Amino acid sequence: MPKRNLLILEKAGSPWIDYLEEFFDDTSSQLFFFDNAHAAGQKFENAVFDMAFLNPGMLSLPLIQKLKVARASTGHFRIVRLGKPSGKLSNLVYDAAFDEKIPWLDFQKQLMNCLLFPETVQILVVDDEIEICNMVRDYLEGRSQPAFEIDYAENGELGLRALARKKPDVLVLDIKMPVLDGREVYRTIQKQRLEIPVIIFFDAVFGDEIEAIRKIGKPAVVEKGSHQSRMAELLMLIKKLVYFG
Repeated sequence: MPKRNLLILEKAGSPWIDYLEEFFDDTSSQLFFFDNAHAAGQKFENAVFDMAFLNPGMLSLPLIQKLKVARASTGHFRIVRLGKPSGKLSNLVYDAAFDEKIPWLDFQKQLMNCLLFPETVQILVVDDEIEICNMVRDYLEGRSQPAFEIDYAENGELGLRALARKKPDVLVLDIKMPVLDGREVYRTIQKQRLEIPVIIFFDAVFGDEIEAIRKIGKPAVVEKGSHQSRMAELLMLIKKLVYFG
């Protein structure tokens, strides 16, 4: 999965900077921050970007032209507005727009709506509770744009065997399992540099294990819960990792 390069044009010290850094922290995307349009435009000369997050009041005509060329030449380049529209330069079309910071789940939903996904996304669920896999399958299968295919392994050892046979787009991983637990699976993935996006799907009582895993890497995390309360969050996180790595 290729790493995404994201350009952020925003004033130094803006709350948006911390917001985006934290939002993309569990992805492999690279964030390039600029506090003036000239420097951002220069970077466009020798780098390929997949998306730009822009403070509209900081735009310049030369940068706008570069953004338009990037969109026209790649077909997948996306432009996102951070902050209220500026009357100075208003001829740039945005794929998504945010007047202010909003909760991450709402931010993800709006952002995902403007992205291009593969037709099918492969998910591997590694959990000793078959009910968890069935819950994920029931919630995801039957969808489109993208469609989801769900494979299942009942412990960490079988999960690693499944990874050796076929690399999924996203791995949904439990922590407490027989034979080989999730910490060891994640440690092996990191050691072998498999570059598979991982979501730790955990019970709240195992919070200490999450801290232990975060000493190894930075997986995405979703707490297990009811079908209604957590599956929408899991879906948005899967789509985020499919696109941003």
